[in-house]
Amino acid sequence: MQPQSISLRIRALLGIAAMALGGSALAQTRLDMAIAWPPGNFHTKNAVAFAEAVDKATGGQVKITVHAGGVLGLKGPEALRAVRDGIVPMAEFNAPQQVGDAPLFALETQPYLVGDYRQLRVLHDIMLPEYDKVLARFGQKRLYMTPWPDQYLFTRKPVASTPDVKGMKVRVTDRVTSELIKHVGMSPVQMTFADMMPALASGGLDGVTTSASTAVDSRFWEFLKHAYKTNHVWSSNVATINLAAWKKLTAAQRDAIEKVARDLEPAFWKASQEDDAKSLAVLREHGMQVEPLPAPVTADLKQAAAGMVEDYARRTPSVPELLRQYRERAGQAR
Repeated sequence: MQPQSISLRIRALLGIAAMALGGSALAQTRLDMAIAWPPGNFHTKNAVAFAEAVDKATGGQVKITVHAGGVLGLKGPEALRAVRDGIVPMAEFNAPQQVGDAPLFALETQPYLVGDYRQLRVLHDIMLPEYDKVLARFGQKRLYMTPWPDQYLFTRKPVASTPDVKGMKVRVTDRVTSELIKHVGMSPVQMTFADMMPALASGGLDGVTTSASTAVDSRFWEFLKHAYKTNHVWSSNVATINLAAWKKLTAAQRDAIEKVARDLEPAFWKASQEDDAKSLAVLREHGMQVEPLPAPVTADLKQAAAGMVEDYARRTPSVPELLRQYRERAGQAR
């Protein structure tokens, strides 16, 4: 879909929604937020909670409508530019999917760089000032950022060793994972959430790398039988607002919204941590086999990943210094 047609389609849909709201919209600032994930996903629930809290904090002066499930026709990798261009005033999107425009956003996805939520928090504290500079260049402001839970490899067939994954056609969401799994013989296919489901249903995929949350949203048990915890990368969603729309708000409204985002973000991180356990329970209830990725496969992946972080750092300004700070604070020996 071309950018112009995307813009026309989304503007038409938002225009219909605005007319449906009636005359009361004239007395309020109404902002539409696009999000690709379905209503039941914890990221979408977070966005709705944020919108409700903003409504309350501004005394009903700022109303945010969350458009879940990609209903506006905006695909994940288009979100950064869509907010920049004002096609939508707000969006929550997966930051690493924007690496074609913003290579820095691949930092947290570097394989085996981050081991757990504690280390991820350290990395975010260090990298977010630089992220904010990139977002500003794209005409938007970060409101909050929330990680996806642990990552898994979901497959149709069981995996015991590296030869078992050779030739598997596997859906990935980012370039780093794509490059990583190539080293052990998998065939990566980078596609969005919306495109993944038809590919699974048609048998066009042998596996998927994603979180247990997405597996539940997509009812993976109808297509795939095995879930192997890999935790090879971390990936976060970021909620942003177009700077022109932001500047139209009063200073008091902006202060209230920033406070809501600051106060809610720890709860959003907690929701991420809790969602993994809840989602795994659902997968098991539906007969999926959940287990760690076999040690030989993990060893081969880590060996392949050894030079990827340094290669990325050489290609991306500001990353070497961010990595130095991160490794020092996270207690990672070099």
